Amino acid sequence: MMKRSEHGEPVTTILQRTLRTAHEVGFTRDMITARWTNLPKIAPVVLREGVSIRTIHHVMASLHPDRPAVVDERRTLTFREANDEINRLANAMVQRFGVKRKTPVVVAMKNRVEYLLLWMALSRLGASTIHASWRQTADELAYQVDDSGAKLMFADQSVADAVETLRETKGLDELQVVGLAEEVGEFNYTNVVDSSFEDFPHRSHTAAASDNVVYTSGTTGRPKGAVRDLAAYGLVEFFRVLQRLPVRTADRHLIVSPMYHSGGQVFSLMNTALGATLYIRSEFDAEETLKAMHREAINTIFLVPTMLRRVLELPHELHQEFPAPALRGIFCGAAPFPQPLRERAIERFGASVIHDFYGATEIGWITLINGEEMLQRPGSVGRPIAGQRVKIVDNRGRELPAGKPGRIYVQNDHIMAGYLGNQEATDEITDEGWMTVEDLGYLDEDGYLYISGRERDMVISGGVNIYPAEIEEILEAHSAVREAAVIGVPDEEWGERLLAVIAADDVDEQKLKEHAREQLAGYKVPRRWVFVDELPRNPTGKVLKRKLEEEYG
Repeated sequence: MMKRSEHGEPVTTILQRTLRTAHEVGFTRDMITARWTNLPKIAPVVLREGVSIRTIHHVMASLHPDRPAVVDERRTLTFREANDEINRLANAMVQRFGVKRKTPVVVAMKNRVEYLLLWMALSRLGASTIHASWRQTADELAYQVDDSGAKLMFADQSVADAVETLRETKGLDELQVVGLAEEVGEFNYTNVVDSSFEDFPHRSHTAAASDNVVYTSGTTGRPKGAVRDLAAYGLVEFFRVLQRLPVRTADRHLIVSPMYHSGGQVFSLMNTALGATLYIRSEFDAEETLKAMHREAINTIFLVPTMLRRVLELPHELHQEFPAPALRGIFCGAAPFPQPLRERAIERFGASVIHDFYGATEIGWITLINGEEMLQRPGSVGRPIAGQRVKIVDNRGRELPAGKPGRIYVQNDHIMAGYLGNQEATDEITDEGWMTVEDLGYLDEDGYLYISGRERDMVISGGVNIYPAEIEEILEAHSAVREAAVIGVPDEEWGERLLAVIAADDVDEQKLKEHAREQLAGYKVPRRWVFVDELPRNPTGKVLKRKLEEEYG
């Protein structure tokens, strides 16, 4: 009898497809079969640790020691140099700070080479990486330090004031801080690295997970730490994603999204595993991004929709002066990607380049859609990637047929382990191995997923459920509207009424209302309109509707 995987697919089919995809993205036969000339050098580590986030730089340092691995404004490191520094960091953390498996360590800094190296070093030890936004206030940073139980932090100049404040006023005087600048912390990063050695750190066993903790954006209440073991993401899952992406070995990938966000992390890992060179920018700037894609012959980039919109809004002359002929993939995600913006991006860069996906920090990467499919199925976020299971349920938990909207649940082998120290919140979104992030949507007859909105964003007016995402997409289709956000505000008669916050260059309110009435039922047309220069967003591109509700509600 033919052996089948737990997903019902023959194992031989999975292996054949995996090998085929490996060849397509540029893996040679020798790489696939591990017949490297220096195999004896890396075999003991790979056999002990496996091939995962813990060992990818170690393997690439053996395969391509002199190829640039990471480049930022300050440093360029080859794979050999990067691997050596990762080992030095890991050994120093054990020797000087007592870091071991499950030890929580905060990384709080802008995008830079050291961010990646620290993350890899902590993963190599099986320690818990606590990714913290450098934009946080001292209070917000103190919350994450306290919530995670961390006693060690690596920080750069961007959080110097917050670190000083939290240590003086938040009762976190036990926190040890290693600084990447002289004025940050009592330990210096360079001294810590130089005091250690380059041997691959040995762990007593490999059973423990390497927890990767990303705090959710916190648009409602305090953020929660989503815990995932990225070392558990296996080769089969990796090649399943590669099947549908225009990526190749030895690519040049540009990182402009925050590395503390799961989107930037996924693409950093995927490209490193392909032996790609990562070009890291400390912050996003639309014009500099366009120039970098031209100057560095970038092949792929991850952008949130707001970033892509700002690149597209640059003057036509700049796009002509700085073309990006090497660009093969723009991957958009982390926030809604409206159809009008998709079409503008396709017109500028080509349908084969533009991609969207559905996923979340808690559930991983679920679906994928390319530009050609976007034009054929407007509004869809694509078909599930092999190995992903998606179902739509009603408010009683009953599975719904194609075309019927409800709550989206997913199941896969790498959903999060749970929210850090918050079993109650974990249980709220989990149901017998299935997980939801409270998104609403439906599947069509061909298995393409469509997002209606978030359950928590739903507005109830006169007893009728209204989903702002649908209205926002209609409003953003108007040529004068850059961005739109629709919220519910209290109303004595209806319970809630719709308010639209519009970022536009020059638009007549009456004409915009007529545009909405032509395509929406009367009860979906906002009753109140506010015009602003831009919408408030968090660093990962999500509109801060809580802020809008506080201001206009």
